[in-house]
Amino acid sequence: MLNNEINEQLASAANVEEGDVVLEIGPGTGSLTNVLINSGAIVLAIEKDPHMAAIVSERFASTDRLKVLKEDCVKCHIRSHMLSFLGSIKSLNHSKSRYAKVVSNIPFNISTDVVELLLPMGDIFSEVVLLLQEETAVRLVESSLRTSDYRPINFFVNFYSDPEYKLKVPRTYFFPQPNVDAAVVTFKLKQAAEYPQVSSIKSFFSMVNSAFNGKRKMLRRSLQHICTSLEIEQALGRFGLPATSRPEELALDDFVKLHNLIAKE
Repeated sequence: MLNNEINEQLASAANVEEGDVVLEIGPGTGSLTNVLINSGAIVLAIEKDPHMAAIVSERFASTDRLKVLKEDCVKCHIRSHMLSFLGSIKSLNHSKSRYAKVVSNIPFNISTDVVELLLPMGDIFSEVVLLLQEETAVRLVESSLRTSDYRPINFFVNFYSDPEYKLKVPRTYFFPQPNVDAAVVTFKLKQAAEYPQVSSIKSFFSMVNSAFNGKRKMLRRSLQHICTSLEIEQALGRFGLPATSRPEELALDDFVKLHNLIAKE
């Protein structure tokens, strides 16, 4: 369970207002749900645990501002559920915005899965606000070039969103107290027109993942399945990077340029 002060800060980070539609993943006993509803939100809560789903449903049985789905958020069709939920709300003129928000205190062990699931949904969500393990939050938002923490997930996060580390949440704010601290992170989701211009998103991320597969391997070697080493060296040279460049030395824009030069559709 989370200290209510942090629940308030989660809602505040998403600027939750009257009429907002909010997806909450893992509502538990409903402490954050209560804050969201009191802020005027209409909430779709997805809870995997049938016992917890029953508790939160019973707690808010008197309100029409909550719908609880007993499903695994990682496996269910969130897009379909959200489109249906948004449609039903708009038909009643309850929502002021065409976009929903995500505000959740998610289990730390599914953080990456949730991020990868939600960030490409800029056509549904305007922003995603999550409470994450602090180490994960820093790795997703603040990893720097030429460090061991700089990984493909950083390209994914910045391709689909503008992330921001908002605040640290010490472990003492939880009961029972975990062994790690947490942090609130916001992801302002981009619309498709704002994504980096690549010929194929699928092939772009395939290339990024391939580039990082070999530990400290130079791009001219790790990407040989796409084109020759010479072609890779020439492509790197065209935007001022050395032939010996490694993946952790390239920013998102650099990988976009490289992909558009060497990718063979």
